[in-house]
Amino acid sequence: MNATLETAVNEIVDQFAIDKEFLVEATKLFHESMTTGLASKAPARDYMPMIPTYVTGIPSGKEKGLYLAADLGGTNFRVCSIHLGGDHTFELKQSKFKIPVDLMQGSTADDLFEFLAEKVKAFLDQNHAEHAAQDKLKLGFTFSFPVNQTALNRGTLIRWTKGFDLPDLVNKDVVELLQKHMTLLGIKVHVAALANDTVGTLLSRAYSNDIKKTNANTVVGAIFGTGTNGAYYETLENIPKLDKEDVPKGAKGMVINTEWGSFDNTLKILPNTKYDQLVDEETANVGYHLFEKRISGMFLGELLRVALMDLFNRGLIFQDLYKARGGSLPHRIFEPWLISAEVLSYLQIDDSTNLKMSELVLENLLRLPTNHEERLVIQRLTQAISHRAAYLSAIPLAAIVSRVKDQYNDDERDFEFGCDGSVVEFYPGFQQKILEAVALIDPLKGSSKKIHLRIAKDGSGVGAALCASVA
Repeated sequence: MNATLETAVNEIVDQFAIDKEFLVEATKLFHESMTTGLASKAPARDYMPMIPTYVTGIPSGKEKGLYLAADLGGTNFRVCSIHLGGDHTFELKQSKFKIPVDLMQGSTADDLFEFLAEKVKAFLDQNHAEHAAQDKLKLGFTFSFPVNQTALNRGTLIRWTKGFDLPDLVNKDVVELLQKHMTLLGIKVHVAALANDTVGTLLSRAYSNDIKKTNANTVVGAIFGTGTNGAYYETLENIPKLDKEDVPKGAKGMVINTEWGSFDNTLKILPNTKYDQLVDEETANVGYHLFEKRISGMFLGELLRVALMDLFNRGLIFQDLYKARGGSLPHRIFEPWLISAEVLSYLQIDDSTNLKMSELVLENLLRLPTNHEERLVIQRLTQAISHRAAYLSAIPLAAIVSRVKDQYNDDERDFEFGCDGSVVEFYPGFQQKILEAVALIDPLKGSSKKIHLRIAKDGSGVGAALCASVA
């Protein structure tokens, strides 16, 4: 690498560096933001929402029975049945249905929910016809849009996202509407719970976790994928914004959906390079979800792209390619949002001679011819961006462990994080980097307990069914 380019790359890499002192301070701020969010009913930009979910227990793994789950997360609608074996195991059957475009916009909420109810009926007819004449099956409904949840099975839509626009559902109860259309079809199903995929991840990992084998309590459910979020169990005295009349009798605590993608929207401590600012300006929600925009899969490739375009604009890379193409660059490096985290995962660990594997990946997936020097630059920036993402991801996990550890004073078992999402599951070294950063923060200082990270599968299916099972 020539000296001018190396200096420029080193400057960028240094901007993405995270040290122990920063991690410790950011964890303290995260803890404070949790406390503020748990006390504040009105949402605000400068603290996390900390949403009560009305799920008041964590599965033991001994739960039994047949439950349903329905998941409207975007353009597909998934219906599952989960048979809990009572021994940390489950059997899952599922079907997926594409939502017709004309039901996503320019239609009515009734038309959409009639379609959803019909698909639940079709699934039951195909897989569980024997239950048609029996007692009602309980269903957990994962509805991945902003909702104001006021009970385990009550929640009104705040606004549509992900290409949906049916104005007549805004401020209406989504559980009530799904129940209405299933009742009209004569289906014996009770919509018992409105579930969040992060809460589902916590519950599904807690159910699968056989503590006799793992010697660990599941304390966090986290998603590190296209986006990021986390949930954990909080004691009632630490949730002052909850009205006592809304708390189920006998409950000692409640699962909280942190919505931690919104941590530090005011940038009191989060790193804010010019590349972070460029990416934020390209989004529909400028100034919000700033934590998520530094660590989740949707944004890692775009951070790399804007950094590379900066070096190009300074005349340091892609100059020969630009001339050879008559004054242009391939559109996947020039246009926003076309570099996926999957591409970065291949570049991250390439140790082939002259980075030949990276050459093929960049050529095949981005239509981007490169020389050896450019590939060195791309790999160094990729590693810096992903390293920062993994280290930042440790902050909420460590903060929650330090917050809940007193709940387990009389329990000698370790702690585990149940995690789901493509980045944490598949990005090379991401899990190890998270645990490395958690160790630097050291939330269990002075304790002999250890912290583990384990992949939790299918939170939106199994977790939603478990939400229904506690209803």
